[in-house]
Amino acid sequence: MRVAGKYGSSAKNTTTTRGRIYMTTRKTTKSTPEDIAIAFAFTEYSAHRLRIEGERRKRDRDLATSVGIEIGVQREADRRKAREARIWDRGFIVGVIVALACILIGLYSASLAQGASRPAPSVAKSTSAQAYPPHWRTWLRIGMCEQPKRGISWHDVKTDKQRLRSIAWSQNYNHSFPGGLGLTLANWDTFKPPSAKRIALMSDATIAQQLWAAERLWRWAERTYPTNGHTAWVCSYVIGWTTADPDDAL
Repeated sequence: MRVAGKYGSSAKNTTTTRGRIYMTTRKTTKSTPEDIAIAFAFTEYSAHRLRIEGERRKRDRDLATSVGIEIGVQREADRRKAREARIWDRGFIVGVIVALACILIGLYSASLAQGASRPAPSVAKSTSAQAYPPHWRTWLRIGMCEQPKRGISWHDVKTDKQRLRSIAWSQNYNHSFPGGLGLTLANWDTFKPPSAKRIALMSDATIAQQLWAAERLWRWAERTYPTNGHTAWVCSYVIGWTTADPDDAL
């Protein structure tokens, strides 16, 4: 049971078994200087902790930022090195391919040059379309006089190998006399060897086929006009061929 006393609501009531009521008052305390100092110290300590915590968080943020920047720089350096490695690898592969292509082209060119400059056999079988005819050395001199390569004088060429290289076997700028031995289109069509029956122009034939065409023309002319077969070529007089024997020009 609560009864209002003379102290109002600030009093606490206690009951007894006998129904008596005793009134007690609330104790009040006064703040001493020590309490104020302790409270101030706690306040300063809390502020110090908050300041230390803020500084720690700032250091953590700065450290995270710097670490992130370093990691980014390192990653960019790694990517740059990877790109440079890929570029080097590609350049190396392309260089190897180009080098191999140059080597193959060089080997192919060397084989062609060797085939074009091979010395003709001293003894040729007339039944072989690929072998040179018996008087091939005379026909080389005719070719050097009739169709030398541009810029080459037949007087300056001394060997058969040089003559083979110096004759314009594939020229067709002289439309009336394509090839290397000064045969007309009609003479080539008539006297070309059987192996060249599908070749329309002498300039598209091999050296052996062109030599055989000249040999066949001379044989026909010698049978038709005895001792005058050499007159089929104006250059026969230039090279000193004036008899019925083609070797007379050698």
